[in-house]
Amino acid sequence: MEWMALQVNTMGKAFVGLALPILVQSTVAIGLVLLVEFALRKRIRAGLRYWLVTCVLAFLILLPLLSLDPPSTHWPTGKGLSNAILRVWGPQAAYADPTPSSLPARHTNAPLSQPTTGQSQTTTVGMGERPRTLTWQGAIFVLWLAGAGIMGVVLIRRALAACKGVDKSPAANHLMNDILLYCRKRMGIWCPIRLKVGYAGMKPAVCGLIRPVIIVPRNLAPTLGSRHLRDVLFHELAHVKRHDLWINLAQNVLQVLYFYNPLLLLVNAAIRRLREEAANETVLETIGDPDHSYTKRLTDVATITIQQAPPNFHLIGVA
Repeated sequence: MEWMALQVNTMGKAFVGLALPILVQSTVAIGLVLLVEFALRKRIRAGLRYWLVTCVLAFLILLPLLSLDPPSTHWPTGKGLSNAILRVWGPQAAYADPTPSSLPARHTNAPLSQPTTGQSQTTTVGMGERPRTLTWQGAIFVLWLAGAGIMGVVLIRRALAACKGVDKSPAANHLMNDILLYCRKRMGIWCPIRLKVGYAGMKPAVCGLIRPVIIVPRNLAPTLGSRHLRDVLFHELAHVKRHDLWINLAQNVLQVLYFYNPLLLLVNAAIRRLREEAANETVLETIGDPDHSYTKRLTDVATITIQQAPPNFHLIGVA
């Protein structure tokens, strides 16, 4: 138990030394980016503001690597590696027993049955300094590890449940697939994309990183017509073209790792809002909208949906 507490305290000290600067720097970066995005909301297009805010995600991914030593300190030989090892495992050095190779030989006339005074004091002090309980750094590390582990397991289980729900959805008919093929050609997307039909009233969405799947409500085309279905497909294909599904994955992973930073919730909300605006911009640049009919038809689609995707669908796709 003492060895385990020592290891946890050592990792906790390294974690706190890394996490606290990251928390401060990420908070400042998030605040500045959100302020800049708010100031430029009416001056630049949504697509540029979207990539500006997503830079925060890249910053959070690279920040732990940038907080470490420069690459020159990670060569297999040299002083840099020794310093890195001592910083991580330094506390254990105080508890290690002296060896003959590390201490000069000492010749005394003391009997063999009695240890020397220096050796006895060193062993006593070393044993007395060993922590038997967790330090506050070790406790914080355990709490973070437990929180990230629980959130990760819950999100994975919910994502798998969402994938099963998508697999159970029936495929679209030939007419709807012909409309999808037309939309793919207009958007310049040549990878295979499947189209499925969900329950009535659901919000259209797209999921799948490698093999995208678009799900639309079954009452969309019968109620509003094929032109509304076409515009919905254009919108979802814009998400595929802009690689928004990968950004959504990064959001979910970082939300687990940085769950202790509440400002990340604001960043994710801003990304979701700008993602929809940027997708609409992509569609309008592709098909044009001189009479503003595209926006009106999307508004009509919103009136027949209950404004929610299937349960846990945001973990594997975007609406």
